[in-house]
Amino acid sequence: MKIWAFIFACIYLNISGQRHTSSWYNIDNGLPQSSAKAIVKDKYGFIWISTENGLVRYDGTSFITFNNFRVNNLHFGEFIGDPLLDSITVLNNFQENKIIIKNRFPKLASLAQDDKITYSKGGSIIHRIANNIITSDFYNDVQYFIQLKNSVYHFTDKNAIIYKEGKKEIKITLPFSNQDLNYTFVFNDTLFINDLKKRKTYSIYKGHLSFSSQPTLFNHPDTKVYWQQITNQTFIINHNNIYIVEGTASDLRLRFLVKYEEIGNHPYCAMFYDKDFNKLYLGTLNNGLNIVKLSNFYISKKEADFSNNVYYTSLPFSKNTIISEDGTEFGRNGIVNKHLFGYNDNYLMMYDNSGNILIRKRNSIIRFYKNSGYKKKDSALFRKGLQSFMKSGDFYGTAFTHPSGTQLHLYRKDIFTKPDYTFNFKSFINTFYQYSKNEILTGNSDGLYSVILGSNTITPLMKNIHVKSIIRTKDNLIWITTNKSGFYLLRNHKLIKMPNDINNYLESAHYILEDQKGYYWISSNNGMFRVPKKQLLRYADNKNTPVFYYRFTKKDGFLTNEFNGSSEPNAYALENGDFVFPSMDGYVFFNPDSIRTYYPDRKKIYIERVKIGNSGPQYFHQVFDLKNDYKTAEVFIDIPYFSNPGNLYIEARLSGKEDTEWEKVATGTELKYTISNLSPGDYTLSVRVLVSPEGQYEVRTIRFKIQPLFYQTLLFRVSASIIILIIIIVIVQLTTNFLRIKNKALKQIVHNKNSELKETSLHLELVKSNLQKETEYQKKLVETISHDITTPIRFIAMLSQKLHESDDVELQKKYFDSIYKSSEQLYQFTLNLKEYTELYKAENIFEEKEYPINRILETKNRLFCEIAKEKGTTITNLAEQKVYSRVNESILTAIIHNIIDNAVKNTFEGNITMAITENQQKSIITITDTGTGMSAEQIDIYMNLFRNPRLETPSFKGKGLGLHMVIHLVKKINAEISFRQNQPQGTIVKITLNKN
Repeated sequence: MKIWAFIFACIYLNISGQRHTSSWYNIDNGLPQSSAKAIVKDKYGFIWISTENGLVRYDGTSFITFNNFRVNNLHFGEFIGDPLLDSITVLNNFQENKIIIKNRFPKLASLAQDDKITYSKGGSIIHRIANNIITSDFYNDVQYFIQLKNSVYHFTDKNAIIYKEGKKEIKITLPFSNQDLNYTFVFNDTLFINDLKKRKTYSIYKGHLSFSSQPTLFNHPDTKVYWQQITNQTFIINHNNIYIVEGTASDLRLRFLVKYEEIGNHPYCAMFYDKDFNKLYLGTLNNGLNIVKLSNFYISKKEADFSNNVYYTSLPFSKNTIISEDGTEFGRNGIVNKHLFGYNDNYLMMYDNSGNILIRKRNSIIRFYKNSGYKKKDSALFRKGLQSFMKSGDFYGTAFTHPSGTQLHLYRKDIFTKPDYTFNFKSFINTFYQYSKNEILTGNSDGLYSVILGSNTITPLMKNIHVKSIIRTKDNLIWITTNKSGFYLLRNHKLIKMPNDINNYLESAHYILEDQKGYYWISSNNGMFRVPKKQLLRYADNKNTPVFYYRFTKKDGFLTNEFNGSSEPNAYALENGDFVFPSMDGYVFFNPDSIRTYYPDRKKIYIERVKIGNSGPQYFHQVFDLKNDYKTAEVFIDIPYFSNPGNLYIEARLSGKEDTEWEKVATGTELKYTISNLSPGDYTLSVRVLVSPEGQYEVRTIRFKIQPLFYQTLLFRVSASIIILIIIIVIVQLTTNFLRIKNKALKQIVHNKNSELKETSLHLELVKSNLQKETEYQKKLVETISHDITTPIRFIAMLSQKLHESDDVELQKKYFDSIYKSSEQLYQFTLNLKEYTELYKAENIFEEKEYPINRILETKNRLFCEIAKEKGTTITNLAEQKVYSRVNESILTAIIHNIIDNAVKNTFEGNITMAITENQQKSIITITDTGTGMSAEQIDIYMNLFRNPRLETPSFKGKGLGLHMVIHLVKKINAEISFRQNQPQGTIVKITLNKN
């Protein structure tokens, strides 16, 4: 048939394979058990894995195990069914139970006879073949069959194959045994059988046989075949090379996937190729799941032991190769040729205008001539301090360092001639760029500078940045990359800072290349980034527009995430379309058109699981409720995304009773949004996922309700309102009854108050009477004061008149002396009057601290001593022992002053004595004089006045003011006073002070 001519003409084409990275998963990092017996992808994009301890769903980020079925046997086998019809079934060991996977969820289903893959019929064992694994065993005493959509192939033990379709039955005879089933597969309803001994391949379509005797990989003796019916995938494994069968039954092709040298080191029993994410899944019986990421990045490096594969620069050498500083020519698949350049510095390489290669070696520049095939060379020794050489536009440049700074030399013709321009800088010069005919830009270790040729004008465009490269892309835009400051767009002599990626890896960007589709490829110290150019330009015009970077890492095929950069340029676009970037472990080759970026399918974003508190995940559809006592609720975002999760842009926000702004969802081992600390109410959770490099989002919304507390419900509020109303009515009724009782009580109180008021009225009458007596007392007191003041004033006036009329000196002296004494007496009287007035109003009758009474007696002794001498009287203080008191000192002083004053006035040629005695309760002050004394009548009057203040107070005229004042003050301090006659003459006054 013509089909075989096409198949086997293409089968041995030398197709370049892909690089790969490998990741293993087992019981230690995701799987419930270290077996992966079958692998399939459902219509929703999730990978399902059958294990010996349940079924596992994999979304590229996390594994979810389902093993809580109500069965005792969790040992599951191969998958059967149709993923496109959302029907995947699997049986456990001994075909005891059936699990159906539908709508992304497995559940226990009823097991029918047709579901079994092994059964007995007429004493024979019949087994269905749904896949052909590498380690399959087929026995001659078992009958096998393959079930297609509308037909069946039966394999008998008599070298015959029976095809059945409805009632039609065709017997196909060929030299076949059950052992040949190891090399049998079905592709698009066509059965292929390989005979490795005779190197023949048979194909049967709807019972019609054809064959080919052409030796191919299908019938090669070292070939292994893996076929899985549910995925319609067939893999051919030959000498560690893995191929997948593609095309149609009439246009069959083998596509080389990868050379995987470990394919024979493990008992692989399941294979699945996910073309959407270019990944190969390999399941083993005992080592878990192996995921092989196929890559279109190619790493070229030296494979010899102890080779240095740290590269900083290179030069494009042919349409598809580059050359390094030591003359090694690299292509995407490794070393192509070696040119004898020797050992040179690996930072600087450059073509001159003649195509010769210039390489620095310490302070020399070596030139390899193009016309000799780069075999002949010469060199020039430069002065010490040669830092770098460069070329831009019409100029060559060299930079020399010295202790005071750096010199930049520019040459128009040749780097080995005398420089045309020389400029001095204080910082290191990393690169220069001819901006226009008369202006160049220099990128220094401390900023970007503009230099005008023909003058010494050097203008800083931006300071405090370490410039690494000045790059002009093919669209004539100028970009500045820096160390630790990101990268900038230079527009109209102004630098516009571009945004960093979410991890700030682009702070140390190296170099930028633009591909044919308008994307920039940017190397950095941590990965390679791809970004649409139009997003960067929109950001330059409006800082509020987003920029989405796509990052490639070791997971995508690099040997290291760290790229390098030195002299400019250090990355190239080759003529064959390949890009080349130097890294810390080899050169990275790739064709940007063949590098895929992966974004979630907008139709395959699911939010249907929530984990509340410490409970297990619950499934919901669009809506779920939270109880009022919830602590946290984790809403899972299920996205079948099998690439680097760092390139997932997922944001979420809440709206409802409480609103939030868009916030990024962390892309860790699980994609989830955590709800916490929200008040009761209805909410909407919106999740948006970036689904394209142009910045398009797909939004999913779910609603949830946080149930209110019992006191926050409408029923509670209505009930509470009714209860409050009833309470108010009851309170009003109780208040009314209380007021009635209170009214009766008040009437009784009024009656009682009337009685009390009558008594109070009588008391007030008595008080009024006392007040009248007090008023009379005050009136009489004033009259006495007037009388006592009038007499001495009249006496002084009389003496003054006599003094005026007399001319006798001795008589005048006598009058003066009398006036003086009278004035002194009047002065002392007024002092007593003032002191009395103040003391009468005093409220504090006790001091805070004790004081000695002796101090008062001594003071009064000194005061009256001279006055007494005029009368021939002596004053004696007999108080030797100190006696202390807390009675108001001013009041007690006034009392003693008046008593001594009276004694001095009434004693002539006599004696006055003062003494103090005390016991535990009292202190007694005794003042004794030998003057005229008080009559018994006077003593009775004053003693009665002391004992009964309500007695009528006689007129004080002519009887002095002092003793009345003393009696009032003695009462004020709760003391006692007594008067008695002294024998033979005079008066004894005792003042008794209470200590308590």
